[in-house]
Amino acid sequence: MSEKTSSALKISDLPSELIEYILTDKDLSVRDVCNAAQTCRKLNGVAQSNELWRKKLKRRWPDLVEKYPRGASHWWQDVYKYQHSCRQRVQAMVKEFSPLYYSSDEISKDGFLPFMALMEESEHSPMAVIDELMETFRHGERHSNLTNKYYAEKVLRYLLQLHLSHELTAFLAQPSEDQLIENGAVLVAQWCQPTVDITEACVSRMLDAIAVRVENRIKERHPTHPVCSVQLNSDKPLYESQWKPAQCRQVLEAVNQVLYTDMGFSGNSVNYYSPENSYINKVLERRIGIPISLAIVYSAVARRLGVLCSPVNFPSHFLLKWREHPMLPDPQQDTYIDVFRAGRFLTQQECGSALQITQSALNDPKVYSAIEPRLVYERMARNLVYIGRQQGQMGDSMLCLRNALELYLVISPDDLEKRLLLARVNLHLNINLPDVVESLQRIADMDQAQMSLVTYMISAAQALIHEEKSSQSKEIKAKTRAPNSVVDFSVGMIMKHKRYHYMCLIYGWDPVCKASPEWILQMGVNNLPKKDTQPFYNVLVQDGSNRYAAQENLEFAENSPEITHPEVGKYFQEYCKTYYKPNTEKMMQYPEDLEITRRKTAQFYHVEN
Repeated sequence: MSEKTSSALKISDLPSELIEYILTDKDLSVRDVCNAAQTCRKLNGVAQSNELWRKKLKRRWPDLVEKYPRGASHWWQDVYKYQHSCRQRVQAMVKEFSPLYYSSDEISKDGFLPFMALMEESEHSPMAVIDELMETFRHGERHSNLTNKYYAEKVLRYLLQLHLSHELTAFLAQPSEDQLIENGAVLVAQWCQPTVDITEACVSRMLDAIAVRVENRIKERHPTHPVCSVQLNSDKPLYESQWKPAQCRQVLEAVNQVLYTDMGFSGNSVNYYSPENSYINKVLERRIGIPISLAIVYSAVARRLGVLCSPVNFPSHFLLKWREHPMLPDPQQDTYIDVFRAGRFLTQQECGSALQITQSALNDPKVYSAIEPRLVYERMARNLVYIGRQQGQMGDSMLCLRNALELYLVISPDDLEKRLLLARVNLHLNINLPDVVESLQRIADMDQAQMSLVTYMISAAQALIHEEKSSQSKEIKAKTRAPNSVVDFSVGMIMKHKRYHYMCLIYGWDPVCKASPEWILQMGVNNLPKKDTQPFYNVLVQDGSNRYAAQENLEFAENSPEITHPEVGKYFQEYCKTYYKPNTEKMMQYPEDLEITRRKTAQFYHVEN
């Protein structure tokens, strides 16, 4: 046998296609590919393959490739390099937030300017930044890196809502008859859930699937119905129903059967004011909602089957209507659909009594009129504002209320009442003060009746601006244990309230009660055996609220559950099964507490920490 035939086969002797296939293997890192490219000219050429880098990119950042427009050409190696570089910068920028904003209730718009600059750096920047923030928030160990996840979510929320404000404005600028009602609902859901993947395509597929089930039901009952012989179309508006009134009723009866009987959709009368009732993705997943969100689902399915159901902004209840009797006088032409109660059909005369609406509320004939999509989304946002006002003093600095108000003002920018409320919220949180002044001046120009209040608020905002009362100027003062020996518990402990039985997480303490005399009186502190002279603890409660609890009311619980409060990441870096480890800033404030927390929890739970 010759020397040539007996020598080992080298990888460079293989066909380029096979080499490329080998280099795409999941066990070979990008570093391995780059090292291989240095060995010879052939491997260097193969390592430049665009498809190779697309696969490497997709394996490392699985959601990123899908965000690039299909059909357009991209040099994936450049995308990979930029993504890698961007990842490092995004992580470094996120880490800077805790030292800067630990002492602040919220982050002003100016705080996001570095991310805005990065977003404008190149064509790849927006997708790269968003993807890395999403990965920081979602991936990795659930119970670790909590502070970075907390701030990554805040940045993500701001950047996405800035993008969505342009998207929603452009959507509402279309002729109202061309706006697909579910697409606007998707934008609302995306606004309120920035860390959840919600797309028009996904929602459309779910609605298509319901429409197919309805079509199959119609084929069983009415095999000659014309809807059975046409192609369903989900992405085109419908200006009028395609079928005769009797045929439309057959379609809607089938919709009722599929939605309410087969699939179990229903009105959420138990937890009516949950924000999730307004998010179309959640309504489709949970098959439960409120009248307005169920109406959007119902009308979107009906449109796919050729029946136009128009939204009606009825008092205290949202309805749909469709033209069943076009030859009768106006008040008798339409049939109304109560989507909250299994899609029951009502005449105009029946609406008031069936829905228990007083006659005085029905005197205006406009209550029976169809409304344009903008007013549908406005009512959705108004509902969310109401919910936010109820939750306004709970965790994360009135986030629900701020989100809802900002959404509302994108939809209805001239609503002075909501604009004034948003200015008050931001003034209370001491954020976005230049925007507060600008917004208040706009209110003053349009409504002289508000002048005294607006003038006062402008002065307050300008005073705060001049004082430069920002997070950067606030120093963290250490609280040590030596002069506070009466303090039994420590930061990071998971406790149970003896009287109200809620689970909570200690994030601060005072050797005696520091609350105002009014609060002490209101909360009945003087009725406690040790009154207000005992230590009091700042706690994050499992229900999302922040409370101030007396030492004699707190005790270790039999177990130490994870505390799902939105502000946990602001103060803590890691959940360690029996306690929470404070982040750097919290440890600067309470430098001795971590060791005490570890020791006492280990003693109580008989574990090693």
